[in-house]
Amino acid sequence: LPEAIRFRPGKAVIEPKSRPLLRPVAQLMKDRPQLKLRIEGHTDSRGRAASNLRLSDRRAKAVRALLVRYGVQRPRLTAQGFGEERPIASNKTAAGRQKNRRVELHVP
Repeated sequence: LPEAIRFRPGKAVIEPKSRPLLRPVAQLMKDRPQLKLRIEGHTDSRGRAASNLRLSDRRAKAVRALLVRYGVQRPRLTAQGFGEERPIASNKTAAGRQKNRRVELHVP
């Protein structure tokens, strides 16, 4: 996943090399003031479901906070974690779990 927003393992800290990926998103939001963005956090199924839900929520909110820092107005951004509820790949393999650990950006 070369263009994925990466986090420190088990944390909601965006890795420094992933921060530049959000600058074009922030610029697009600033260029189009009518645009709103929904930020969704997801995890794999390892660990407890409640912990995964909290972690995914904190990660979505970390992305929102960075976009605000880059100049996007906070009311235009919603952030929510879904934990392990919405996998896009099998959690039975390392590659599948990696795909499931993600943050998605959606224009509602």
